[in-house]
Amino acid sequence: MKVGVNMGDGLPNIINMNELENLMESFFSITGISCLVKYTNGDMFNVPFKSHLYPNPEFVTYEERILSRINGRNKIGVYKHKNGLIYIGIPIIVNKKHIATIFLNPIFFKEDCNKSDYVGKLSKIELINNKYSIVSKKNIKKIINFFYNEFMVLTKLEFKYKKVEKIAYYDRLTELYNFNYFMKKIEKQIKMYSQSSFSIFQIELNNFKSINDIFGYEYGDKLLKRIGNTLKKLDIGIVSRMGGDGFLLLKQKIDGGIELKDLAQHIVDTISGLWSFDGNEVLVSVNIGITIFPRDGGEAAKLIRNVDIALNRAKLIGKNTYILFEKYMYDEILRKTELERGLRKAIKDNEFILYYQPQVDMRTRRVVGFEALIRWNSSKFGWIMPMEFISLAEETGLIVPIGEWVLKTACRQNKLWKNRGYSYDFISINVSTIQLKNDNFINTVRNVLEETGLKPEYLEIEITESVMMESFDWSLRVITELKNMGVRVALDDFGSGYSSLNYLKSIPINTLKIDKTFIDGICKGAYENIITGEIIKLAHKMKLEVVAEGVEMEEQIRYLEEENCNKIQGYYFGKPMPPECINMFLEKRES
Repeated sequence: MKVGVNMGDGLPNIINMNELENLMESFFSITGISCLVKYTNGDMFNVPFKSHLYPNPEFVTYEERILSRINGRNKIGVYKHKNGLIYIGIPIIVNKKHIATIFLNPIFFKEDCNKSDYVGKLSKIELINNKYSIVSKKNIKKIINFFYNEFMVLTKLEFKYKKVEKIAYYDRLTELYNFNYFMKKIEKQIKMYSQSSFSIFQIELNNFKSINDIFGYEYGDKLLKRIGNTLKKLDIGIVSRMGGDGFLLLKQKIDGGIELKDLAQHIVDTISGLWSFDGNEVLVSVNIGITIFPRDGGEAAKLIRNVDIALNRAKLIGKNTYILFEKYMYDEILRKTELERGLRKAIKDNEFILYYQPQVDMRTRRVVGFEALIRWNSSKFGWIMPMEFISLAEETGLIVPIGEWVLKTACRQNKLWKNRGYSYDFISINVSTIQLKNDNFINTVRNVLEETGLKPEYLEIEITESVMMESFDWSLRVITELKNMGVRVALDDFGSGYSSLNYLKSIPINTLKIDKTFIDGICKGAYENIITGEIIKLAHKMKLEVVAEGVEMEEQIRYLEEENCNKIQGYYFGKPMPPECINMFLEKRES
């Protein structure tokens, strides 16, 4: 082995070797004494061309005697040859373990020089080249203490640094790299290989909280360890735990999107399924988001954002799915964020408008009611479709103040038209599951009726079938209270997929509104005709009025007349219109 090449695993992992070399260089420049560090496994490190200890056959003998003294629990090892040369070894101790030894170049004690004929025989060249040095006993003690103390400080500081580094860059539970390390690795990858593609996978377990709740956190921790270890054994790339039930994976070379999808499917197949240990079995499923550098971004933070977006999109699709990030996903989130900001402004600046669509009695063709439908004319975005902003309002909880505004506005308009003597029966207002579950909903309805002076029977609350079935007992209680107040209740979108005839008989509603999808199928398919006809017959037997939504064609009208449908609502009789147009519509009908 060449002297000067640090081959061991012990010392370089504890001490910064550059700092060690600087220390040895400084020591030599001050004292004229060079030194060599030798590991207990035989590997060596020394400042090149300075130490004369190696190669030197005689040194092997001296080394053994020095080490025997150190192993004898001495602070340092000293061997004095009969010719007067002094050999000194200083042990490097870490965690009470002797891992290496600093050997100083042979020296003469100044006090013994006159007693030794050997010194007189030394050539001036040997002394000039520092093969040997002459040092006083007083100074050699200072040198040994200096070197010993400096090395102890160096090893302790570096050893503490390694502990801190492990806390900073490793996950305590799984012993995988943590998010901090992963981010540094991405940044380094971008900086060093700016033209090379790499991909990031974000892997998340589904329903992990349920696993902890059922089996306990200890079981969940064991599961995370095993899954983390399994991901590491796949040998795809660098694996880190990002906390909770999520993992990140960096694959440094990619051949294309197809390869990444195949790899994602391989991860899904490997992790999903039954995991069993400690006598328990749990079904695991995952979702995966994938992003690609440099296609999806040139910054680490942006790539992590994008892979998280892709993961969330995969979770919307279902379990055991994966999605590659696409720019439109971010654009949708950006628009959603801007819309949420716009919604808050719309509430404050009164940007909403209520439109009203007529409901017509099938037999008399008289307008018997209206459905209030919200519209948003944004000062920034223009007209926004309800299907886009209503779901966002529900997600953010803004549907509660918006819903209250709809209720107040519709009731005021209702009272105004009633005062003018228009002869329709009621106005319907849609409520969402968020509103229905609000503890203050019933009080809000009661207060608005009192504030506007509107009679309860002139108001109809529409609850969709899906909302009803989502929390049946709660919805039933709210509907019962509304009915006790005298407010009409309609079950909207009936037949949309959640129908339960057993529940239907228990709900105290006034009206059943058939979902538009069945009306669209009338005269096109026998099944839609049969189902629609049977729903109408069932509702009549239960003393309920039936409203068909989305009626647009004459043949639909004829079929619904034959089936004795009570009311129709749709473009055939009128589109949703603003209040001023309804005024003209009613005036025309009343004349």
